[in-house]
Amino acid sequence: MSTSPETPTPEFSITRRFDTPREMVWRAWTEELELAQWLRPFGVSTDSVSFDVRVGGTYRYTMTSEETGEKFPTGGTFLEVEPIHRLVLTWGDPQTPVETAPIITLTFSEHDGGTELVFHLRGIAGQHGDGFVYDGWEEALTNLGHHLAGDLSW
Repeated sequence: MSTSPETPTPEFSITRRFDTPREMVWRAWTEELELAQWLRPFGVSTDSVSFDVRVGGTYRYTMTSEETGEKFPTGGTFLEVEPIHRLVLTWGDPQTPVETAPIITLTFSEHDGGTELVFHLRGIAGQHGDGFVYDGWEEALTNLGHHLAGDLSW
């Protein structure tokens, strides 16, 4: 009887620190009006944002390429909600079953008077410079930083 090694689940993490209280970073991730301001990579707009932040609640937003007009519907289900500490949600095509969807875990920690955010995505490989999922989330988190700082010039 032969056994084959289990294939590791693709995943990656991005850590960011913001000079903003944890409650404000939490709100930026959980309130529709806040999310619509920053939740997108560069060169993309975000439309029709709907977030029902509770365990079992769903969310949906549509990203539109500013260059081609192509639309990218995105959504998922909230699996864990611990206000100002942790969010766990599925992510991707809104039609993907919860059991097979990639999982995002967001951890919010106080750090030197600000907030450390750890973004972890399990189910999709990513690395800096991939021009795809990692870079898209890195750009979105850069947008989040501008939003939290009140920088409207980006």
